[in-house]
Amino acid sequence: MELDPEVLKQLAVIFQAELGEQAQVMIDGLLLLEKQPQQTNNEVITTIFRAAHNIKGAARGIGAQEVGDIAHRIETLFSLIQKKSLVVTSPLIDLCLDAVDKMRLATQAFIEHKDLSFDLQGLLAALDQKAILDTMYDIQNKPAAKQEMIEQKMEIEEGGENYESIRVALDKIDKVFSLMEEIQVNKISIEDYVISLNELNTKIKNYALKSKKDMNVLKAHVEKDYQEYIDKLQHLSQDFFGDLHYSSSHLEKNMRSRLNELSILTNSLQEEVRLLRLVPAASLLHILPRYVRDLSRSLNKNVEITIHGDEVKMDKLILESLKDPLMHIIRNAMDHGIETESTRLSLGKSPVGHIAIDVKEDANEIVITVSDDGAGIDLNQIASLAKSKHPAAAANIASMNEGQVLDFIFLPGFSTKEIITDVSGRGVGLDVVKTNLNKIKGSVNVVTKMGHGTAFNLRVPLTLSSERGMLVKAESQCFILTTHSIQRVLMLNPADIIEVEGNQAVLLDGNPIPFRVLANILNINQAKSLSHEVLPIVIAKNSWFSVAFLVDEIMGEREMVIKPLRAPLSSVPCLMGGSLLERNQVAMVIDTNELINRALHTEVIKHRTYQDEGKTVRVVPHILVVDDSITTRTLEKNILEGKDYKVSVAVNGKEAWELLQQHKYSLLITDISMPIMDGFTLTDKVKKNEKLHDLPVIIVTSLGSDAEKARGIEVGADAYIVKTEFESGELLNIVTQLV
Repeated sequence: MELDPEVLKQLAVIFQAELGEQAQVMIDGLLLLEKQPQQTNNEVITTIFRAAHNIKGAARGIGAQEVGDIAHRIETLFSLIQKKSLVVTSPLIDLCLDAVDKMRLATQAFIEHKDLSFDLQGLLAALDQKAILDTMYDIQNKPAAKQEMIEQKMEIEEGGENYESIRVALDKIDKVFSLMEEIQVNKISIEDYVISLNELNTKIKNYALKSKKDMNVLKAHVEKDYQEYIDKLQHLSQDFFGDLHYSSSHLEKNMRSRLNELSILTNSLQEEVRLLRLVPAASLLHILPRYVRDLSRSLNKNVEITIHGDEVKMDKLILESLKDPLMHIIRNAMDHGIETESTRLSLGKSPVGHIAIDVKEDANEIVITVSDDGAGIDLNQIASLAKSKHPAAAANIASMNEGQVLDFIFLPGFSTKEIITDVSGRGVGLDVVKTNLNKIKGSVNVVTKMGHGTAFNLRVPLTLSSERGMLVKAESQCFILTTHSIQRVLMLNPADIIEVEGNQAVLLDGNPIPFRVLANILNINQAKSLSHEVLPIVIAKNSWFSVAFLVDEIMGEREMVIKPLRAPLSSVPCLMGGSLLERNQVAMVIDTNELINRALHTEVIKHRTYQDEGKTVRVVPHILVVDDSITTRTLEKNILEGKDYKVSVAVNGKEAWELLQQHKYSLLITDISMPIMDGFTLTDKVKKNEKLHDLPVIIVTSLGSDAEKARGIEVGADAYIVKTEFESGELLNIVTQLV
């Protein structure tokens, strides 16, 4: 009997979750066997065999034949290993890991009713016992594809706890959480109504007193015959206002009582839902051993990872936000910090580098420490780079302590690498660590010791509850800045605005803070003369900078629930969501990080005196794109112009060199293989030219070998992108770093 299509669809989703669990069991076992291939671990082998067997049965049960065939071959292999007929080798581990990845791809194709994206028969042949014994299988996976596969989100089922449980899909919990947020929004609205009712009650009381006073005054100025009439009118008035005051007071009291009960229930519900969203840290951390293994091979280094505390439970949203920071820290440690085997041996170290992750719960926070035993961070090099790349931020570097100097590594575009490549940054540096942590109200600090290694300490809250925000007005529109991003609120005189190196600023504790008009940065008006007698100023901060923003009005602080924006509003700059105000009004919540970055880097103000009619001047970077392929030139030109860059093009290095003599450019993007003059020659000429040597150069090419990348470093390129791995987002990220 054929299953109902809807039932089959639900079974496929359940199978995908089960595959994720069983696949991770297999990966963990395979990595464990790889560490000690000569010491047969029967329990691990049996676990892998059983996982493959379970996948095979479940896959065939729902009709995912391709997945079942792969699992059957893995099951057969480990049956032979159990019988000592086959020896565990590194090629065998590679093959099985690749097969596990392919099972995931095959499952996704089955669910989406798509063709397989890989050669199934070739994989099955390689998994066959005879093929394993006679030949070696070439996996032919690109490093970037492997990395993407490793970085998939996978859910695991908790086990070993002695109570009844059911499996609940996380999207169901998310829906409950959304409903809870709606209750929270309504609770906040009721609080506003209670406040309004209290104000109304006060007005009634004051009006009653004023009415009585007015009646007494009137009574003293009229003839005696009218005084009795006024007494009756006054009595009726007092009865009316008395009853009204009693009713409104009674209503306010009852509403406040119910509001208190609702607050208790809402907080309890919020806590219970939060507990439902808790997942063990292992649900993220379990992907890291495989990630480290594959990255070690691509870097030709020998690195191991140990994880402690992965049983600690965390909010799922917080855990997901930690994925990119952890990946970047580990990649940075392996690429920059941990030395090659030969170097480590010469230093008297173990040839195997080591990364350790430790997760602990500390009061109301989770602390995650990522440490390595590599070369450490050279503070002098960091200080030198900071002075050259971020002179404004490094103005007081001589008086900074070690932690403050180390904070420079989190600045956008900061890197000690000679060139940006596929491993080193891929267009995004360690700034993603602080950016992501800021979004979840977390923090990071770094401890390092030259020659001994580096430790990153990440602190994040246990949960993401409702926020508090500062409501401000700009050009008659309401906006909200999260309270934790506000450093100070000031009321200043126009004379308090000073000029520092051509930029307007305000003094905060004796230090100049850049001054901007919020409406100008949000592009909701044109720059205009500022003639306020008193200027309402909100000083916003992120991990690196503070900016003083002029607003029209500061309307106060309030509790809020931030709702994320959906397309097309999700792409609007500087906005992170919306929050409901009283009378169903919506205020946009500002993304402080993006706002500050935009204020400091995107908009440049040409300043006169404060009373002058200022004008906002957009300085548009001019980029020269050089490529003999019209398709590539057009693609890159469209991508860059879509982000408001000014773009010129050239078809070869000679034409580009002539343009460079005639015009001033902010960035050069060049191919390598071109007629007349190639990209290497062009880059070399640019970097050796006295006037052009500071011009950033990005090489975008189909040539991706280590020798070609080394040549790119030699001629002085600032970034190297391989066309086969080209993504518009990657190009734009690198461009943002360099211009």
